[in-house]
Amino acid sequence: MLALLATACAAPAPPVVATPLPTREPGVLSVVAFLDLSGPRSALGTAQRNALQLWSEEQRVRSVPVKVRTVDIGDGDARLLLELRRVAVDEPVDAAIIGTPVVWDDTLGRALDLAAIPVLFTLPLGSDPITRTGGRWGFALAPLTTRLAASEIDDAMRRGALAPSLVLTMPPTRVDPMAAALDAELARRSLEPLTHVALPADGSVPPVVRSGLSVLRSVHCTAPPSSCAAVAEAARAAGAPTFFYLPYTTAPAEVGERRDLASRAVWPGSGWTLPFDAPPVMPVNRARDRFLRAYADRWGAAGTHAATAYDALSLLAAAADRGGDDDPAALRDALERITMPLIASTYSFGPARHTGPDPADLAYLRWTGSAIAPALAPFLGTGLATPPRPTASP
Repeated sequence: MLALLATACAAPAPPVVATPLPTREPGVLSVVAFLDLSGPRSALGTAQRNALQLWSEEQRVRSVPVKVRTVDIGDGDARLLLELRRVAVDEPVDAAIIGTPVVWDDTLGRALDLAAIPVLFTLPLGSDPITRTGGRWGFALAPLTTRLAASEIDDAMRRGALAPSLVLTMPPTRVDPMAAALDAELARRSLEPLTHVALPADGSVPPVVRSGLSVLRSVHCTAPPSSCAAVAEAARAAGAPTFFYLPYTTAPAEVGERRDLASRAVWPGSGWTLPFDAPPVMPVNRARDRFLRAYADRWGAAGTHAATAYDALSLLAAAADRGGDDDPAALRDALERITMPLIASTYSFGPARHTGPDPADLAYLRWTGSAIAPALAPFLGTGLATPPRPTASP
């Protein structure tokens, strides 16, 4: 017995086998999309998920196949950071799409540096990613909030509706980039700042807003349209002429379900997403018309964000086809060399510019009751013109 015990103690320890680290699938472009599918922006997230699904179904034979999965992060910034760490360490992918509102701070920037993959943002950011921590990996596919604020003030001045007006925001649980951009643009022009009113969580109309409806010319809503619908109902009941500027993040479904809001609201978006038969008639763009028809047949009118999500996959696929499929850094470099007309805009990036959409593609939109239309005269004054579109099919 003692001999056996001594032999066992002297036996070499079993070798330690390292657990293999997860690796990316070779020869395939793997993309993850972080969307709000269960929070206050679920209409926005659902529209983008539908577009990503449509792109995947229409995918032709490609030199680099594309695989896409979506992750619901709700309305949580912490969940987004957690998921970015996951794709950096546990479940590597080649690129990511973020389709929820974010505030770009150093924490997000460090998370992007850790992930070290191209990340395409489909919603507005406060500044060009390349100027921020982690920005070498970020690409903006929507206009910056500074551009949106300037165009909104321009439009309100053209309509004679800049004052008196106010800004409706969500309760101040986080920074509101659009509200801050409006303040900064008014200060830059030496104009009076607008009063900010936070909407209560119960969806009621704040007393200060109700009492001012008789004189308010416009309301700038940076909250989700559903939160501003009660104020529009109160304006109709009071016979007030007040109309609403809704945020860029507005999805057509959010307005179509609320008649009082739809009848007096405009919002900024891509002029390229106007229906193919809407006036003014534009040159044929077959890829765009095909997308609008296919999306409308299944889910209703395609808004700006559905088109932008579709474009995000097109951009990544094009970059991979141009030699960016070997590693994320090569994919990023290929994106920086792209100038391409797609569905929502013509995108152009460079090493010193990671904001891609053409500012001229921005237009003001409205809901007719059945479709998106340009917010032109006689509806609420003169408005901004619909931008021109390229004559060649992308």
